[in-house]
Amino acid sequence: KNTTYMYGERADYDGAINEVRVYSDLVKVVDGDATLYTPNFSFNTQDNIGEFWGGGVLTNRQNVMEAQRGYYFSDRKELVAVDAVEMRNEEYQMRGDSVIYNTESENAYFHKNTHIWDADGNYLYGDRGQYLKAEQRYMVTERGYLLTETQELWSDTLDYFRAEQHVIMRNNLQIDETEHKNLVFGDYGEYWELTGNGFLTKNPSI
Repeated sequence: KNTTYMYGERADYDGAINEVRVYSDLVKVVDGDATLYTPNFSFNTQDNIGEFWGGGVLTNRQNVMEAQRGYYFSDRKELVAVDAVEMRNEEYQMRGDSVIYNTESENAYFHKNTHIWDADGNYLYGDRGQYLKAEQRYMVTERGYLLTETQELWSDTLDYFRAEQHVIMRNNLQIDETEHKNLVFGDYGEYWELTGNGFLTKNPSI
């Protein structure tokens, strides 16, 4: 259907609900340079939405994504992965409850209990946010936490620009800087890891 191809041992189609089911020990779904492998897959030919369950692995360029179940929105080129989601590439490794991944932009949107380890050895946690690949930018909008070699940072919302190692924090921020034994509090702050410089405003306390 359009750019989406499904491969298996056999298939059936229910015209009343516009649904095709593909059966095989391992079903293969291909859309451009994204390939999904799963034991169970159905596809709605009217909405162009696929569903997989029983486990699945998506490969897309350098990205590998695993989940117990999920949905593929062919028109938007998005995979919505749910339950025990793991994603890895050369830039980061991510684990979470649910992740939305766009196979064209390679952007990832995450929800609840998301743990991220980047290639520089930093650890990031968030309950909601996104990773924008073109900007190498992590945006956490709920319960942000960042752990580096010398700092721990907490904030309600947190933007981490990985290439510049620059962090912007908003609301209820706290920084525990172990190298110089500093504790920092405030409602808006920025930190540059390479230079060790920081900026703090809105109820600042050090």
